[in-house]
Amino acid sequence: MKLFFPSNIFTEILSSNFDPGLTKKLIFRSSALITSEIKNHEKSIGLIPTLDLLKNTDLYISKEHGISFESSLCNSYIYFKSGEKDINEFSLFGDVSSLEVILSKILFKEIYNSDIKIEILTKEQNLQNKNVVITGNKNFEGDRFFSGVSFSEEVIESLSLPFVNYVFASTDKEVLEDLNEKLKDIGNLVYNNVEDYKFGTNLSDKTKEYIKTNISSLILDFAPIDIEGINQLLSLPYYHGIIDDIVEVKFV
Repeated sequence: MKLFFPSNIFTEILSSNFDPGLTKKLIFRSSALITSEIKNHEKSIGLIPTLDLLKNTDLYISKEHGISFESSLCNSYIYFKSGEKDINEFSLFGDVSSLEVILSKILFKEIYNSDIKIEILTKEQNLQNKNVVITGNKNFEGDRFFSGVSFSEEVIESLSLPFVNYVFASTDKEVLEDLNEKLKDIGNLVYNNVEDYKFGTNLSDKTKEYIKTNISSLILDFAPIDIEGINQLLSLPYYHGIIDDIVEVKFV
């Protein structure tokens, strides 16, 4: 079995609590590539962006574990250019996937009543003087995220439910059932061990302390409210006319 993960501070904290047998199966990839990886490798599992399910309804999804956020701490932040009243264009940067592209359009329509044009940036120096959503660890370097707006808080405001960012998915039901068992109570293990986690040297003490203090808002063991969050998140594109049918999820 191969286990494909996006590379960010949250998956790194999560995987630091794996047993050695599971750790050696880990392969880190860009978020946008993980769904294709699990479709190309039999008996593999991927931690995929939730909205990848819109075009991959054949996948089995864990109802037990994933990555969900229920407060301001999250993997994506919105940064507004100062002094601009009307927002018509927005850039995306970092570990961008279908989720950030689709949700950015929906959120800015719902919350700011703005039909935005989106561009994806590949170079950090191009971020100057732009409205931008940054996904991944670049948010936490140089304390950047303190000046941003939490993407999860905007989703939570829209849905009145947690923001389920990533779900465990596979083409094989049995390997997903096995992973569910291996990760039982992983959330409490992460919470109990976060003080001992060795953060990268490019993060300030202030940022490290913020993540530690707010780690309980990172949800790894799903409750019914997170399952409802998945279903409602997948319904948003339907209600906004982006897809023709509501997606039915094959939970395991």
